[in-house]
Amino acid sequence: MQVFDRAYFEKYDVVNAEDMLIRVPGAQPVLDTLGGGQDRGFGSSGDQVLLNGKRFAGKGQVLGALRRIQSAKVQRIELIRGNLGDTNVLSEGLVINVVLVEGASTGAGSWQANARFNDRGRVTGDGLLSYSDSLGALDYIVGIERKAWSSGGRPNPMQKTRIETYFYPNGVVRESRPQEFWLSTQQYSATANLTYNFENGDRLRLNGLFNPRRDTDDVDIALSRFDPNGAPLLTATELQHTRRGWDTQWEIGGDYETLLGDTARLNVLFIHSYENDPVSSFRNLTQGTALTELSRSISTETGVESILRASVSWPLSPKQTLEIGGEGARNVQRQFLRPFFDLNGDGRVEEITIPTARPRVQELRGEAFANHTWQLTDDLSLSSSLNVEVSRITNNYPFSPAHTYVYPKPRLDLRYDVSATDQARFRVERLVSQLDFSNFVPSFDIVDSEIDAGNPDLKPEREWEFEFVYQKQLPNNQGLLEGKLFYKAVEGHISKLVLRTEPNGTRVSALGNIGNGYHYGYETVANVRLTALGLPDVVIDARFRRNFSRITDPFTGIRRPIGRSAFGGEHWKYQMDVGFRHDVTAWGFSYGATYDDRHGDLIDSDIRAFERESQSPRIEAFAEKKLTGSLVLRVEGYGLIWHRSREYKRRTVYADDAIRGTVARFERFTERLDRLFMVSLRGTF
Repeated sequence: MQVFDRAYFEKYDVVNAEDMLIRVPGAQPVLDTLGGGQDRGFGSSGDQVLLNGKRFAGKGQVLGALRRIQSAKVQRIELIRGNLGDTNVLSEGLVINVVLVEGASTGAGSWQANARFNDRGRVTGDGLLSYSDSLGALDYIVGIERKAWSSGGRPNPMQKTRIETYFYPNGVVRESRPQEFWLSTQQYSATANLTYNFENGDRLRLNGLFNPRRDTDDVDIALSRFDPNGAPLLTATELQHTRRGWDTQWEIGGDYETLLGDTARLNVLFIHSYENDPVSSFRNLTQGTALTELSRSISTETGVESILRASVSWPLSPKQTLEIGGEGARNVQRQFLRPFFDLNGDGRVEEITIPTARPRVQELRGEAFANHTWQLTDDLSLSSSLNVEVSRITNNYPFSPAHTYVYPKPRLDLRYDVSATDQARFRVERLVSQLDFSNFVPSFDIVDSEIDAGNPDLKPEREWEFEFVYQKQLPNNQGLLEGKLFYKAVEGHISKLVLRTEPNGTRVSALGNIGNGYHYGYETVANVRLTALGLPDVVIDARFRRNFSRITDPFTGIRRPIGRSAFGGEHWKYQMDVGFRHDVTAWGFSYGATYDDRHGDLIDSDIRAFERESQSPRIEAFAEKKLTGSLVLRVEGYGLIWHRSREYKRRTVYADDAIRGTVARFERFTERLDRLFMVSLRGTF
């Protein structure tokens, strides 16, 4: 374990806990993952961030909570790479524990105001305000925030341009479709984190989140259509409009911790969340003064999740700790869908009746688990666990039975300290993916003006994962070097397959379990301070990953790479990220940049189309200056590569389906994203 106390951060003029973690060698990759999607349930492995040794009792609040915790409230930050008997958390990676100052009762607040704009003249603004204090035994942090960009990862573009062209099978241009995208996001969030410390040492924490959001996407397409000989057939303008009208999300979570006897500890966590997502969309075609409505859709998705988890942990001996417990959850997904199409070509759309327009999917899930940590010798530790998950999924689809799944999930993690700075780790684990209930229900595809079927018989994807890691910590907190080898035996990979065949012979596809495959590769990571070059405040972060994978395509029977995993992530052939940060502490000034490169194609195979996606490198940069007191000015830029960040797609569309193999057209497009900039001012009070 590495400990970074308050003295370590004094020269950096940090404002909040996130600022502190940015300066900790090896912590940035963990921060980059906090803005990603959330699985159902709490989960028990992976890189994690803890608060006072405990997991956050909220699934979407970790990064926001770090931004609201004043640096003055943080006593130290711990990086834990051993097996974690004291924290009751298993992790194959890094665990970051943020330890707060006990009894810090002085109120403190922070604020940030942002001006966000792109290189085409669009401007918007947002910001946040938070305050923390103590009232006797009660500690609290409250905050409000407005977001005009997405949270986590690269911000959504405000505008982008696409050059899209369709070709006849003989190579003659069929359609030219230059497009302009206009995207806007309005997202607000109000959060509260309460902690009550009882006199007997018990602790109760409650978290609340309210997060309304509205998105609007408009696409203007200048359409030119040609016959197989290249003669013009049509010149028109197409408009695609999608609006998510105040997607409302709220969440309440909490945990209670108490001692049982002298050594055992009981921990109870709960979450109840709700999300309502109304979406409306339409496609119109304008030719001269005549407007034709091509399609329209109105839908609302509602999701509810309730989770209760309880565990008891106690030391079996000075070198062994055991935790046993269980988790129960109820997940419900409902949808209302009204699609409209112009079936007879009269320029008016008619409502299409589908039997699954009001689907309802429910999962009742229980999980029992036991986690054991054992310090075999001073240099060798073993962590093992067994989780058994039982779930029952029901729905209101006609002729679709209920499904009950039972999945044992064993895990073994062996760690050997080669020296005080070197550690070797070996892990084998059975993984079961979390199902996305949105894939169970039908959806409307505005681009192709069609209804994409849902699959109520979808099963989780499974993996046996084997991993070997060798990590070297550089002395005097100068960083780390890491190498990783991994192999994953994939079972029931989730991708598109033939769901059913209609009476007229048309094959309908949906996401399903297409069979078994494999995924293996290696990864190298370096996080290094350049002290040896006389630059102790320059940090280099670099990661290189090589992926190899294969799965059998259900439509063509050809072995192809796995494009996207149900466990999250995209399987590019090569992935490389290089970044640096320089803190010029004498001037109160910092700057840095990140280079992100992906090589190879991501493959998306469907019944009517086979698609390959690629992208160009991306560069992001920032600079910030402490003005006075706690006032910090920061400038960020995204998509700074000279030709703009680009994405490419090559698509083969079939006349009937990929099984028959008759090509209707080829599609190519190049998409250029706008450059995004932010100027922010933040401080404390």
